Amino acid sequence: MASRQQDISDARAPTESLLAPVDNSLRPPTGAPNQLLTEQDVEERLAKTIEPPDGGWGWVIVFCSFGLHVILDGITYSFGVIFVALLEDFQGGKGDTAWILSIFVGVTLGTGPLSSALVNRYSCRTVSIVGAVIGAVGFIISPYAPAMWYLYISFGVIGGIGFGLVYLPAIVIVSYYFEKRRALATGLACCGSGFGTFIFAPLSAYFIEEFGWKQTCFLLAGIILQCCVLGALLRPLPLVDNTETLEAVNQTQQNGKLSGETQGDKPKPSGSHVRSKVSLNIASISSLNTQHVTGHQLKQHIPLHRKDVFYSGSLHNIPLYTQNKADYITSNMSLVHSLHQVKTPQTNTKQPATCFEQLTDSFKSLIDFSLLADWGFLLFLLSNIFTNLGFNAPFIFLPDRGIEYGLEPKAAAFLLSIIGIGNTIGRIMFGYLADNKYIRPYRLYLYSTGLVITGLCTAFSSFPSHQMQIAYAALFGFFIGGYVSLTAIILVDLLGVDKLTSSFGLTLLVQGVFVLIGPPIAGWLYDATASYTWSFASIGGSIAISGFMLYFIPLLSRLQHKRITKHDTDMGVRIGVHSKQEIEDEEVNLKDSSAKESDSKS
Repeated sequence: MASRQQDISDARAPTESLLAPVDNSLRPPTGAPNQLLTEQDVEERLAKTIEPPDGGWGWVIVFCSFGLHVILDGITYSFGVIFVALLEDFQGGKGDTAWILSIFVGVTLGTGPLSSALVNRYSCRTVSIVGAVIGAVGFIISPYAPAMWYLYISFGVIGGIGFGLVYLPAIVIVSYYFEKRRALATGLACCGSGFGTFIFAPLSAYFIEEFGWKQTCFLLAGIILQCCVLGALLRPLPLVDNTETLEAVNQTQQNGKLSGETQGDKPKPSGSHVRSKVSLNIASISSLNTQHVTGHQLKQHIPLHRKDVFYSGSLHNIPLYTQNKADYITSNMSLVHSLHQVKTPQTNTKQPATCFEQLTDSFKSLIDFSLLADWGFLLFLLSNIFTNLGFNAPFIFLPDRGIEYGLEPKAAAFLLSIIGIGNTIGRIMFGYLADNKYIRPYRLYLYSTGLVITGLCTAFSSFPSHQMQIAYAALFGFFIGGYVSLTAIILVDLLGVDKLTSSFGLTLLVQGVFVLIGPPIAGWLYDATASYTWSFASIGGSIAISGFMLYFIPLLSRLQHKRITKHDTDMGVRIGVHSKQEIEDEEVNLKDSSAKESDSKS
């Protein structure tokens, strides 16, 4: 009896976590504490405990996420204005100066595993506040730079770490509060990126003109600290107490069988099997790093428990979600791998207790190199290499090129604002088109065509006309917005939502590495030729090539004879999908192979 009570205590949930509020309908009827549960009953109850509210405080979360995107992306993408001032002050080459933002963005993306580990261990609220303070410190110490290398560390490394710690909570917190309306909520939140670029480009130009770049850094640091206020509002969701469900399953185990086990010819799983599964699910949902359990409290959180946390599209596009919502939610609620030592009554294994172990586990869960065996995904990563060689360069060099073409500094800075406007419109339009039932099967081609157009516009943008520069800025912002908004959706179309976290982690790793070296290369081309013509031609060519490569992903999937099962299609895989009959035949082959393997072992 003591062992049973300890099992229940170990599996009890925290009173505050990023999960759904208490649903009294989950509790067994009064007077029936020993009610027997089928496996389906257990799964449905667990699914209900984690359903996001899709409203309420969630709209405050959307507003906070929007504000964080305004500040973070606004400052990042308006760096081209500060870039001009730094060139004048330090008299350095454009390639060497471009390293500042390159390091900044590369570190921001590379901080993902660290940020996820800290969010798992503490909370989105705590990590975002700490990140805002670190980012502000990086800006505060930057004006004291005696040389360019100092800015690489202060602005690039310290500021990048701070921004990286704020970015991940700002992105994923919306997914915990929204499910049915997730596409709308994430769309509204991410629009802050374009809106921030629109605001901060002229604002930074005004600050620099009035106070100089050093005082501007202090002013921007003050604005960054406002992220602490927004981060403090990222309130976790309360978690239900699943004790009643566990008690019912425990009673089932004592009786030896699940209710209905003997019904029909097909045997049902034993009570211990389901109890183990329930305990593992609750343990993994509650925490992957529990150090000590006291009563109803667990000291750790596991925010990144959903495999679809980076998915910004409508979940109604995922077949399993529309067919059986409970099965979908249950299958996507845990990122537990063999590397996570989850404490269960059966194994009594202790979980990782140190932040370093949590960081290692988070990195391994975000980076799954086995996905590289998929030819289509490998080509997708190769495409991202070429995309990110040119992605950030226009944000850095466009104002300086505008001044070189005879524009006033404020007019040149406003080109970045136009990119911001185009970016906002592009995110909305591409998101709408991607959800259209007629365009949905061709989303990959929508995505790749947008990159090709972006690259061609960039390659042939070196016209000194003010009107042509405005047109280019609008087109670049519009189509690059589509690239950002559809990346996670294309990954689901390619691999399925159950592999989104790992594939997205690998994609961010590639982006972080190559966004680091792209702008300096473009800057060195200017230093060598004294003209932006070849710089923008190389940037545009790289982006256009990246889009063109994506057209061949379906062909590669077929050449690889990729085995696509019904589970894959249920999880949203579209690219490389064969006919329905081929999928059914594949299912039969898999079952036959499993049966033969079982027979050989027996």
